[in-house]
Amino acid sequence: MVQKMNLEVIYGDTDSIMINTNSKSLEEVFKLGHKVKAEVNKLYKLLEIDIDGVFKSLLLLKKKKYAALVVEQHAEGRYSVKQELKGLDIVRRDWCDLAKECGNYVIGQLLSDQSRDVIVENIQKHLVEVGEKVANGDVPLNQYEIHKALTKDPQDYPDKKSLPHVHVALWINSQGGHRVKAGDTISYLICKDGSTLAASQRAYALEQLQKQEGLSVDTQYYLAQQIHPVVSRICDPIEGIDSVLIATWLGLDPGQFRSQQQYQREEEADGTLGAPVQLNDEERYKDCERFTFTCPQCGTDNIYDNVFEGAGGRVEPSLMRCCHIPCTNRPIDHVVSMSNKLLLDIRRHIKKYYSAARLRSTQFRSTPRFQPS
Repeated sequence: MVQKMNLEVIYGDTDSIMINTNSKSLEEVFKLGHKVKAEVNKLYKLLEIDIDGVFKSLLLLKKKKYAALVVEQHAEGRYSVKQELKGLDIVRRDWCDLAKECGNYVIGQLLSDQSRDVIVENIQKHLVEVGEKVANGDVPLNQYEIHKALTKDPQDYPDKKSLPHVHVALWINSQGGHRVKAGDTISYLICKDGSTLAASQRAYALEQLQKQEGLSVDTQYYLAQQIHPVVSRICDPIEGIDSVLIATWLGLDPGQFRSQQQYQREEEADGTLGAPVQLNDEERYKDCERFTFTCPQCGTDNIYDNVFEGAGGRVEPSLMRCCHIPCTNRPIDHVVSMSNKLLLDIRRHIKKYYSAARLRSTQFRSTPRFQPS
């Protein structure tokens, strides 16, 4: 109906639409809004729409995800603008403050009245500076902290080692004093500790990092897994900025992002691009159960997040060494045992899937149905 009024609908959801008025006159914009409101409300008695807000500029990324400058009216025709974020990464707590600050800076640039060239230049300059500060150790440690809430008591999690906030919560409780429990928020940092474990197994509290020798912030993790994905998703619709460029500006090796970008383009060409493709592996599979294998020699549970471990020149297959550093045993030497364990895990998950399917089927059949008399 709005399109028949010669207005451009740029977004539609269950109970709302966004309309591009193509006007810079606030008075004219409100007239159009009230016209749409009146026409729609003529058709319904129990449903009424209203003008929820007017945006000066809008960066619409995908469904329920946008950044905008909201116009607020004042007396005598004056108005001001404030930034509004919906559904973006930087409003979530499980991103460090450094990543959020970068995201906010980029959004501020994209929503500004500056030319595209100036915006791209400013973003490049800012990200280069951030990359240099991180590399030089000029970023305060608390800027790296990631915050995540416990949904249950730490000891009640079945996969404690693969959940960084749970791992740190257990350490806090082992120190005595105040004990953390379900509902508490845990702060942690991803560190380099001399091991080749996955990032999720190298989480430490700020207190540990400050006191324990041999620990340092894993700056490559923060550049590649925190700042890069946040900035890349925000800049995705912007011509002239891509994930490879962002990696270069941050001082990362652009090679790994080039292959990732090529994969996404192929997915788009196939018409199968969806939200999961936009995620890195750590986010995409964060709810999956990790494969574990108990070391026959020391009894340590090795948890595998990736086929390879390490970074730079230290990359090697995950199965080459036990995660318990003093242990000299190589899990790869126990291929038969590992294969049996994997087969049992696969069967267990298939059984779990069909058990859930049968339960849904039973619930559907047992739902009472009412027919009019």
